[in-house]
Amino acid sequence: MFEIGRGVARGLRVGIIGGSIAGCAMAIELSRAGCDVTVLERSGEELKERGAGIGMPPSVYEMLVGRDLIDAGTPGIRIRTAVRLCRTQEHERFGYVAWEQPANLVALNWGNLYRNLRLRVPEGAYRTRQQVVALDRPDAETVVVGLAGGRRLEFDLVVCADGYRSFGRQTLFPQSSVEYAGYVLWRGLLPEREIADAAPLEGVIVTPGYRGGHGIFIFVAGPDGSVEPGRRLVNWAIYLQVPQAEYAAFFTDAAGAFRDGTLAPNAIPIGTELSLKRLAREMLPDYYAEITNLSTGTFVHAVFDCLVPAYADGRICLTGDAAATARPHAASGALKAITNAVALGEALRRHDALDAALAEWDDEQTAAGNASVQLARQLGRAFVTESEDWSRWDGATMKQWFDSVITGRHEIFATEPRQAAAEPVSLAPQEGDQAA
Repeated sequence: MFEIGRGVARGLRVGIIGGSIAGCAMAIELSRAGCDVTVLERSGEELKERGAGIGMPPSVYEMLVGRDLIDAGTPGIRIRTAVRLCRTQEHERFGYVAWEQPANLVALNWGNLYRNLRLRVPEGAYRTRQQVVALDRPDAETVVVGLAGGRRLEFDLVVCADGYRSFGRQTLFPQSSVEYAGYVLWRGLLPEREIADAAPLEGVIVTPGYRGGHGIFIFVAGPDGSVEPGRRLVNWAIYLQVPQAEYAAFFTDAAGAFRDGTLAPNAIPIGTELSLKRLAREMLPDYYAEITNLSTGTFVHAVFDCLVPAYADGRICLTGDAAATARPHAASGALKAITNAVALGEALRRHDALDAALAEWDDEQTAAGNASVQLARQLGRAFVTESEDWSRWDGATMKQWFDSVITGRHEIFATEPRQAAAEPVSLAPQEGDQAA
């Protein structure tokens, strides 16, 4: 398990900016190490249910239970196969299966994970309506956090867990800004009871490939935490290319306001959503297109990434997506944030000097975080911007291709010339994409 209150952590005043998964995990781990933690969350209420899925190896799930970050028995769905398929003229309903790839993961509901973490944050440490506007360092051992309204809070250490648009990162490393990858992720949820046949999704994660992207379909626990058949949610996501020139128009919401990088549920203009659902019908096997078309309250966010020179600068640290931000292909966002928290807590227990603990933690997390960004970029090229025609492949060929992507080799087929990169599908409204 873990020991409480050893090393330099004892009595250390720590401010944590951001109260989502990254902030809560950091608060739990550092408080258990002996720190006096304060979480500063800018929103005016507890974060709302998102319902999206998070996949992790069983060993990570067991680590979360073993460290009492989640309850034993927190509902998850065991996945042993990743099905790579695509729509063809001969396989319009369920798709041509190019490869049934062995897999080993547990799918959790984002909301279940967040609630477990939030309940473990020390009582009274989580403060809402705390908008951070300044980070000052009057001396080498103090960080002063300035809040909107003029209040100032003094800490020995500040950890920025404020997401991919991090104020902390902008303050420490203004040259390290997020970069748009050229595509978006359109997402949705559908109650299992609304599909007639659950068999194609049982025990698998399904990845339909198409020109210029791919999708993900998987069961996660339902809103009540149940993983019983009939009470689960289908969690799905679709990658689509949106050129930079179309970015501003695409992220203009139903009220006509520009939303940089995110269109929340019910904010997508109806014409845009109808266009997206039309594209799903064209690109996906019918079974999966029907799921997207039945879903309401879908949402979309741009895909960004960012490398950072360090995770710590003096007594200010970055964690989760506030540090190195990876595209979601490697499914590493929430898990990376939890790993950052566990590692920092352990470093503070091992060392009697804060600077030594931070230096050790910084070296390890910076290397791992930036490596995850590079891997996700490779996956983004392979599965989205330079995607291949999976209908030409069998399992052996696709495994060879996949292994070359993961290991970073680019000479995939010595005897077959590489096809040109796929052109982005058109997101422009077409005739029939109007509200009735």
